[in-house]
Amino acid sequence: MIDRAVLGVPGTPFAKVMTRSLAFSDYDSLLLMNFKNNRHVRMVIGLVQMAWDSTEGSGFLAEPVNEPSPPILIQAGLGDATVPTGAAEALARGFGARVLPNRPRDIYGLNETVEIRPGNAQMGDVVLTEFLFEKEFAMLPKNDVFGVDNGVHVCLRIDHMAIEQIKVFVTTGEILDICEEDQCIRESIGC
Repeated sequence: MIDRAVLGVPGTPFAKVMTRSLAFSDYDSLLLMNFKNNRHVRMVIGLVQMAWDSTEGSGFLAEPVNEPSPPILIQAGLGDATVPTGAAEALARGFGARVLPNRPRDIYGLNETVEIRPGNAQMGDVVLTEFLFEKEFAMLPKNDVFGVDNGVHVCLRIDHMAIEQIKVFVTTGEILDICEEDQCIRESIGC
């Protein structure tokens, strides 16, 4: 049985992730050869989402049985051009996740929790840690166009505090509030 899990820069549902991802721009061009405009592309992707539901993250959010999931740590980066943060927040809300007190911003639908110390982690505990990369977040497009690759998706995975949080969680089950000193705000990516 799995004791705990880490979801690094995740998101769901796939239709939301895909159409807002930098990686979708080439597929969008191909789809526009068959459809009149992006509105039609998005409608088709929304319909196809029903087929994906049983195989991707959002299909597992509704519990089919009353077994709690193992403790889960979710880490996401504000400014990620590959997986939009809104998709990570949707996943966190679906899990009933909580957030630690020191964070870059409030997140709709997620309540605050305290650090999860060794011995008090419970089955079903899910915590979201969000990192704000100010420069990259400010550079995300405000309209419906694709952004440029800014490295947040990769750099979050090698942020020294994110790695420390994962290391402690995997080895002890403790979820540290690593944002105490800086609210997990980074001026820019550091990789």
